[in-house]
This record gives sequence, C-alpha cells and structure tokens, in this order.
Amino acid sequence: MPNLLFFIDEGGFDDFTPLFVQLGFTVDFENSQRKAVKLAKKNQYQVLVAEFSHNPEFRDRVSNIESLLATLESHSPEVKIIVLYDEINQPQLNQLMQRYRMDATLTFPIQPAQLESLLG
Repeated sequence: MPNLLFFIDEGGFDDFTPLFVQLGFTVDFENSQRKAVKLAKKNQYQVLVAEFSHNPEFRDRVSNIESLLATLESHSPEVKIIVLYDEINQPQLNQLMQRYRMDATLTFPIQPAQLESLLG
C-alpha cells in the first residue's frame, strides 16, 4: 500500500483520512511540523497532503511547510505534493512555489472529490 503523509497545521476543515484510506493509502496524520519532518526522514512517502499557512512572525522562512518539503525532497524525491491553502496566502504560496515543487494546490474549502481526482 502506498504511504501518505497528511500534515495539518491550523485545521478547521474536514479530516480527509477516511477518504485516503478508502483510496488505498496507509496514512500518517500529523499536526506537529517537527514530528512530520521526523516521519519524513524515517519513511518513504508517495503522497504528501499538507496545509500551508503563513505567519508574518516567521523570520527566516515563508511558511510552516518549508522544512517538511526540504526533507521530502531528499528522502522521498518522487513524492506527489498536494498543498491546501487559504487564498489570502496566495502571495506567500507563490514565493514558496519558486523554491519547491508542488504537484497541486487546492484552496479552501476543499471538496473531497477534488482530492479524490488528484489521488484516484
């Protein structure tokens, strides 16, 4: 079974874990960026579904997922990256997209059918 890492930072939307399991994935769910990076170092992932957030207080980075993306780049280079985000953060996401590969981005509210079409 393919492995999927589902990283949520702030949440406030549906838990898509049952959908991912239904689609045949083994799911690791994490809401701590540090723990998600640790999982990414330890396991091979075929898919990452991650919530993007931006905080102006971040000094040396644009977002919450940069460390995770960098880790996956070296440990799971073939990973399919799907980023969930609020369109208010589009400028910061655009900055991040200049530095890291992303296969798909979805704006809130996320419809399960959108994820299913990307993963099915």
